[in-house]
Amino acid sequence: MHIFTSFHLGEVEVSNLTILVLVFFSSFTFVAVGISSYKLYKSLISDTDK
Repeated sequence: MHIFTSFHLGEVEVSNLTILVLVFFSSFTFVAVGISSYKLYKSLISDTDK
């Protein structure tokens, strides 16, 4: 049984491990941008006249 299967994307053969690494980094970037945007929005609506 092969754990690491490969996908054909046109003429390029991509392993399953490569796709998992790309999904991990993409989701990490998405979460980081979401947290940064939330902190920016939160700082804009906070009361700074204390």
